Amino acid sequence: MKNLKKLFILFLLLTLFIVVSAISYVSAVSENISNGVFRLHVIANSDTDDDQNLKYIVRDNLINYMNSLTSNAISKTEAIEIAKQHENEFYDIAKKTIQENGYNYDVKINIGNFYFPTKYYGDISLPAGYYDALRVEIGQAKRSKLVVRNVSSIMFC
Repeated sequence: MKNLKKLFILFLLLTLFIVVSAISYVSAVSENISNGVFRLHVIANSDTDDDQNLKYIVRDNLINYMNSLTSNAISKTEAIEIAKQHENEFYDIAKKTIQENGYNYDVKINIGNFYFPTKYYGDISLPAGYYDALRVEIGQAKRSKLVVRNVSSIMFC
């Protein structure tokens, strides 16, 4: 009976150690990823299919522009500084794209640290958390609590 009790206590301690280690590892990896990427976050006017399609067109145009600007950037800090220097151009590209597609939505551009849900890009996943990002809000930028389709993001650096 004594041996069974000792075995049970050892099992509990081992389980506790594994759980604490796993949580520490995930936290460290998440923080490391967050500290190493600059993301683009495009939020559609609404969850309608038309607004979602527009969001993807805007996103693609902004990605092309950002990639041309940051092709020689060697750090996240440098990518952020480049984005700040070209904030007006990001606005112009988004606004022009929206108008070319027959809409008259306003655009808000912000560079800062924002919350992102977990996001999967094929084999890569980015854990939920706060990331430095260029955030583009189209129109009313309504966020549905049930549908996460209105958030589009990609990372630079």
